Amino acid sequence: MFSTNPRLDRAVLAGVCTLSILMCTCRQPALFRGQAQAEAGGPVTIATAWPWESRATLLYGQGLQMAVDETNAAGGVLGRPLRVLREDDRESVDEGRLVARRLAQDDDVVAVIGHMQSYVSLPAAAIYDLFGIVHLAPTSTDPRLTQQGYRRLFRMTFTDRETGAQMADFAAERGYDRIAIYYIRNAYGRGLANAFEEQALERGVGIADRQSYDPNAVGGDRALTDILASWRDLNLRAIFIAGEPRAASAMIRAARERAIDVPVLGGDALGTADFVSMGGRAVEGTVLAAAFHPGDERETVRQFSVRFRERYGRLPDASAALAYDAVRLLAHGMTRAESVDPDRVADALRATAGWRGVTGPVAFTNDGDLVERAIGKVVVRNGQLVWLGDGAEGE
Repeated sequence: MFSTNPRLDRAVLAGVCTLSILMCTCRQPALFRGQAQAEAGGPVTIATAWPWESRATLLYGQGLQMAVDETNAAGGVLGRPLRVLREDDRESVDEGRLVARRLAQDDDVVAVIGHMQSYVSLPAAAIYDLFGIVHLAPTSTDPRLTQQGYRRLFRMTFTDRETGAQMADFAAERGYDRIAIYYIRNAYGRGLANAFEEQALERGVGIADRQSYDPNAVGGDRALTDILASWRDLNLRAIFIAGEPRAASAMIRAARERAIDVPVLGGDALGTADFVSMGGRAVEGTVLAAAFHPGDERETVRQFSVRFRERYGRLPDASAALAYDAVRLLAHGMTRAESVDPDRVADALRATAGWRGVTGPVAFTNDGDLVERAIGKVVVRNGQLVWLGDGAEGE
């Protein structure tokens, strides 16, 4: 859902050093945690790591707390209430690693829900796994996250590869051809752009050009001007953007000013109120991938959205829905396992089938990814994100 960081390789190396130090101070930490939880009473402690300060406009925390409160009102988990620890990772690899270390050293923590950014989740996941903590990643979309062999890790959303491929399918179904790709110059942008291009070519959809951008580069406006000048001669039929809201909305505004009025498609990172407000009239008609939208007509979504609005005075966003589902699924796993031992909970989650959250049906592959399902889409219409659906009849 969100971007990665070019410092990741150095961060992972530093994470290995951190793990070595931690292992020296704690013998068989995963086994110890399981034993401690088997003997524990009182509240069940789960933690959430999120960039609370920098992403205050997102409703992640509200969705998470609503799920905790509803679970506790219904009797908790195995007769024990849920208790939540909140940590701010500041969207930083270093801070995320410190957060993971603090949580790993707290024997009461059964599970962690987080982090927002894939580049923070990747090094943190190694620490959680070593220390026997269940890790639910609600918004981290980098495919590498579930390729490390961590048996207690579960991704609650789509990978960049799935999103790119399904958006290419959508473009093919709409009859788009001669598409230009514009992507942020990092792992998120490259992964999403690559997946879109590969699937587009597989479907016989032509890619007319592919350009990247660095949001921190000096002279970015001049580079964008040059890109758009070259596009005017390409007879484009559509544009696909794999980037973040500020640069994407600026690019679309600039394209419209130069009479490039073709349809625009984008990844799920653009499906925010910020993208719509920054883009204004220029982004009208843009179609974006979406993990959730309150306009989804499924009864579970309608009821969730009504309760959320009654409580908070506004409709939930995708981050709220993903956090809500993560807590409810975790409670389901504990109940099914008849235990809060992290290993038994992880086994129960991996065997989950037929569980339905507000973001859709949940079942996991052996790697901890969601079993493939249709990705929803929204369109910007009259200054609002409007649900187009996901094509999954009867869900």
